[in-house]
Order: sequence, then structure tokens, then C-alpha cells
Amino acid sequence: MRHPGMRTIALLAGTAALLGCSAAQRKAEELRGDWTGAVHQDADGFQVRVPGGWKVEKLGAGQVAVVSGDRKAYVVVAPVVGRLQDCGSLLRGVMANRWGAFPGASPASVNEQGRGTAVAGFTMHGGQIRAAVLCSAASGNSAMLFGMAAPADEFDRTRPKLVGVLRSFAYRQPEAADRGNGGAGGNGGGELPMESWQDPTENAFTVSKPAGWRAEGGVQRVSNLDVRTSFRFQSPDGASVIWVGDTRLGTCTVPGPQTMQVPGTGGYAGWCPYATGAQLAESYITQGLGRDYGLSGVQVANRRDRAELSQEADRLPAQAGLQGVSNAIGEADFAASRNGMNVSGRVAGHTTFMRSADPNLVAGSLQRNISGYIAAQGKETEVSRYMRQVIASVRWNAQWIMANRQAAGRDAQATMDYLRGRAELGQRMYEERMESAGKRAEAVGDLLSGTVRLQDQQGNRYQAKAGSNYYYAVEQGLALESDPNRAVVGADVWAPLHNGSVDLRPLEVIQ
Repeated sequence: MRHPGMRTIALLAGTAALLGCSAAQRKAEELRGDWTGAVHQDADGFQVRVPGGWKVEKLGAGQVAVVSGDRKAYVVVAPVVGRLQDCGSLLRGVMANRWGAFPGASPASVNEQGRGTAVAGFTMHGGQIRAAVLCSAASGNSAMLFGMAAPADEFDRTRPKLVGVLRSFAYRQPEAADRGNGGAGGNGGGELPMESWQDPTENAFTVSKPAGWRAEGGVQRVSNLDVRTSFRFQSPDGASVIWVGDTRLGTCTVPGPQTMQVPGTGGYAGWCPYATGAQLAESYITQGLGRDYGLSGVQVANRRDRAELSQEADRLPAQAGLQGVSNAIGEADFAASRNGMNVSGRVAGHTTFMRSADPNLVAGSLQRNISGYIAAQGKETEVSRYMRQVIASVRWNAQWIMANRQAAGRDAQATMDYLRGRAELGQRMYEERMESAGKRAEAVGDLLSGTVRLQDQQGNRYQAKAGSNYYYAVEQGLALESDPNRAVVGADVWAPLHNGSVDLRPLEVIQ
């Protein structure tokens, strides 16, 4: 699949000057041949010159890095599809959201060059690393990001080499890799017919699918904090199927040794045992594949761990400074019967385990991803090649990724605000209950001790011996409540008005 932004490689003619490398420097560097190396032709559909001792790393979402042997200098190329902003705004948003290819980046200063180009210069890790990223807009809504980084004291000397590697990058059709090595399939290595398909739900990604195959799937948004993607392609005769992802498999919680086991291994926020990628693939085959695709007599033929892929996946979180993250990738083959005909296939599983702070209570969370294919008898090699081309052609919309992260961040902040508000309300309720209990205890104490508490019109508070009908203060001996050693003086008791103890006859004769 040709990415919409691949034509922007031609715009790299001016990249060197924008990143601070003069034409004379570039020419001198090219003559010395310091940056030129062997051309790396990748099966995922790109090529780049790699200096001696450097290597190519694929970071996901179409991003490609070329990294020095000591990992102190590198370049990164990233496609952007579905662009909704100009390059200056896009670059500010990318850097503000902490692009994983440049961890620990300081705030970037963005210089808009005009004609759809902007460049950002910044430092990382307390100024030890200097870096720059250029955004170049292409036709339509696509763009390309070209980034480079090197130790600060070597940046100016290394810059021509970094720019030279960036200038050598180019996209090409993934199928060309099959033709170059003679192919490996039923059509003698010829080009398989593919066509582009775009996520119909949120425009989150584009992918190449076998021409004429029926497509379904896309993004399922459980919430902004739980977004799942999956898609499936089925051959016209319905005999062969390719699928990537399963929205039923969300992130689950792995209990610790001191946690009571909860029955069930359900999806999002459910409990589940830890599983490697190979274990996930085998259980997926035995527990749900037959029901999903009408298979009978399902037999797992082989299961294997892919340690080399797991180690490669572990490198990315380690580079970003994330601790307690481990990946396990594996696959399993199977044979079965479908609609009276023999079929076979392969399922690949990928689990990412994030260890919790206290593994005794909750061991951690487990993210699960699955993909695979079912092929009719005699079509195994062809469908396997289709599967490889489908996986290699997935291109994520960087704008969608950033917008989704922002939405998830807002929801996470709203959740934290809600929990904080509940905690504050609970604290106030507790304090009010304690105050009310204190007042009740104080009233009981006053009752038992025969004390009364008084307040005048000026707000002064007093205490005195209980038992009087009214109280008055005198200049000498005024007793504030704040001074418990002094007492109110001057208290009278009304004469009792019952049993005829008051003689009211004088009222009868008053003139």
C-alpha cells in the first residue's frame, strides 16, 4: 500500500537547510561518504541508507527509526494521515503530547517556514541531547515528520550524517520485497492484488486488503479510556478469512497471591490469569475460534513462543523509561473442518503485562491482542502472504491517536476530580459528624456539671452555674467563656408562680 504521504519525500530537498545544515556542509559530507551506507530494503514498504554500525527499527504506526550502534544518535520518520491542522500547529501538538520517539523533551520552539513546512528545535534529558523535528505537509491531508537527535556536544558534527539518512528515506510498494527475493507463494512470488481500505468508524487507520475480499470492523469505543480496534477480511467464496484484533479482548486484571480468586476471565476490567502470547493464541483457538467461524474438529498442531519479537517489543517501553512492562509474543497453528472442507490457519497472540506497585494484592494488568487467518486447503501459502501484506500495510492516523490521547487524558482528569470531590465531601461529612458529636458531648457534660453557656448581643460568650431564670453581668467580675476561672456574677431566680405563692390582691385595689 502506498502511503498518502510518500510523495512528500521529494520535499526533503530543502530539509537540510531547514534543519541547519548548509549546502556546502552537506556536499562535503557526501563527498567524504561518512553517512552513506548500504540501502536497506524493507518488506514493510520502505528503503533507507543505513550508515555502518547503525540499524533500522520500526516503532509502530508507520514510524521508522535508524539508530546508531551506541544508541546516542538516531533519526525518525513518521507519516501523518488525516491531518486537520497546519504543520506548525501539528508540530506543537505532537511535541506537547510527548512523542515517544523523543522522551524527556523540553518545550520546543516551533519556527514556521511557510509553504506547509515547520521545524522545531529542542533538547532532551537536561540538555544532554539536542534534537530537531521537521513537519512537511503533502497534498490532501497527509504530512511527514522527520526527526533527528544526537548528543549536544556532537550535534553539529553529526547533523550532516543525520540529514543524509533522512534524505535517503523513500516509500515503495511492500510487494516489491517479494519480487526481489523470488517470492514465496503459490503465484511464484508475483504481486498479489491489493486495494486500500479505511476504518469506517473514526478514520483511525488505513490498511491494504486483498482485492475483492469483503471487509468489516473498525473502532469500538467502550470509553475514551478503553478504545479497541479490529477488522476482518473474508474471501469472496467465504472459505478464507484474515482478522486483526478482537474487540472482546480488553485489558484484564491479574490477581496477586493474596487476592481472592474471582471466577471468570472476562474482558475489560475483568479478572484473568497471566498468559503468554502463545498461550493466548492456543486458548483462542480452542475456546472461541470454532464458534466464531463454524469450525469443527479443531486441533492445535503447533505452539511456539517468539522470543526475538518479544525482546524487540520490550525495547520500546524501556527506551521511554517505563518500568515493569513486559511483552510476550507467540503463535499457534491449527487444522479443522469448515462446511465440509479441510482448512488450516495460524493465530498470533501478543500480551503486554504491566506490573502493579504491590504485586501481592494485584499482580498487574494484562493487555491482550490477537490476529490470524483461516485458509482453505491449497490456499495456505497465498493467504499467509496476504496476511503478511495486510499487517505490513496498517497505517495509523497520528491526528486520531493524539486526539484520542487528549480525550483519554480529559476523562482521566475528570475521574480524578470526581474522586477527589467525593473524598473532600466525605471528609467534610466526617468533620461535621465529629463537630455534632462534640456538641452533644458538651451538652451532656454541661447537664451533668450544672453549667449553662450564654451569649450576649455583641457575641461574647459566657458560662455560669445553671439554675437561674436570668443572668446579668457586672463591670467587675465579668466572666468570658475563654476564662474558665471566672464566673458570671449576678443571677436571680424568678419567684415560682404556682400554688398561690404570689399575692396578686394589690392589683385588685390599685387606683
